[in-house]
Order: sequence, then C-alpha cells, then structure tokens
Amino acid sequence: MFENELENELEKQPEKQMDDATAGDMSELDEIEYHLTVVEFDILWNRRTTPHEQSRMESMIRLINAFEDSH
Repeated sequence: MFENELENELEKQPEKQMDDATAGDMSELDEIEYHLTVVEFDILWNRRTTPHEQSRMESMIRLINAFEDSH
C-alpha cells in the first residue's frame, strides 16, 4: 500500500535527473535521505524501467553503498 502511494507521488513529480555531477553533490546522504533512496530504488527495481531510470538506479545504488560502507 505504502509503495503504491509513493510510486504515484513519484510519478506526479517532475522526473529528477541524477547524473554524476548530482551524485557528487549528494555523496553524503543523511539517514532520512538514505531510507528514501532505498524505497525509491526498490520501487524502480520492481517494475519495467526506462534507460533513464536505469541510469538513475545505478547512481542510487552507488549512494546507498557509500552510505552503508560509512556506517
């Protein structure tokens, strides 16, 4: 249920573009951002994705791994 609501909310928002420059700016996630990133990644993982979303997922997994390695 929560995932459906979050997915609907994500679809309403303009698509965020996360390239390497953006990922560099977000190299340090706080705990809330980490959890939101994990939820968004899981939502994308469970559906068919566009090439842009796949690129975003690659950036997100780097951020998630960096957060987990630092904690």
